[in-house]
Amino acid sequence: MDLEQKYHGNSRMDIGAIAKVTESYKVLGYEVSLGNPDCLPTRLFKDDRLVEASFAISLSDILVFQWIAGFAPWQRALIIGNSFGFSTLVIAGLCPGCYVDAIDAEIEGIENRLGSRLTTEIAKKHFPNVRLTIGFSPGDLPKACRFDAYDFIFIDGSHTNDQLISDFRGIRRRRAEDSVVYLHDVGMARMHAGWATIRSQFLAENDSAFDLHFTSFGSTIVISGNPELRRFMENCCHPLGDCFFYFGAKHTGLRSALRMLLRTVLYSTPLGRMLR
Repeated sequence: MDLEQKYHGNSRMDIGAIAKVTESYKVLGYEVSLGNPDCLPTRLFKDDRLVEASFAISLSDILVFQWIAGFAPWQRALIIGNSFGFSTLVIAGLCPGCYVDAIDAEIEGIENRLGSRLTTEIAKKHFPNVRLTIGFSPGDLPKACRFDAYDFIFIDGSHTNDQLISDFRGIRRRRAEDSVVYLHDVGMARMHAGWATIRSQFLAENDSAFDLHFTSFGSTIVISGNPELRRFMENCCHPLGDCFFYFGAKHTGLRSALRMLLRTVLYSTPLGRMLR
């Protein structure tokens, strides 16, 4: 079988899912900003005011989600860390009809509770199989999980090495035989030690770990089964240690990194608007 035959029709670059999510916020009076070169995360605005909830995934994460959905579409997804719901709803939209269970502790950002309310309101109208639970991972996972096993799991909770390990330990037995676990912000948040522990202590023979060095924040994934997706990632991925993330790539130097940081503060934060 040649490459054209092998990959014909294996495309799930579903821009309709992203459009549906952004439009669902807009009809409620909110704008989803997909970032810019100086501030890469997705943020939420209301009447030009930044909503004080934690930031969401970047365009590079969305692209990888689409790749995963193309090779290994999920039926049941588990999300740790909901923020204002953007990642949860995108994951729901990329695989129509799937079930998505999300958990969030509502401790990042003074308006995080608003983000939870928006998630619930949008899900009720447009993504009825999404359910959000307020609680802490991994202790509250039993009440958040409707299913014993999930084929897609997104970890985006508190960004410390210990919490990353705890979150993965909590979901390790909840993975389906063919599954993907996506760990966000490993490179940017310097969670290399936690990632190394997961790779050395918690992976099984059926698991393959990959560093997504091309993502904005240095995400990583663990693939169980799914041989086509595994082969695809083998052709794409290099170690996180080869580059830096977000503020100041290796080739820009300290001065350029500081200028990037200053522009981000000035144009992407409430403090910056006061200073201007």
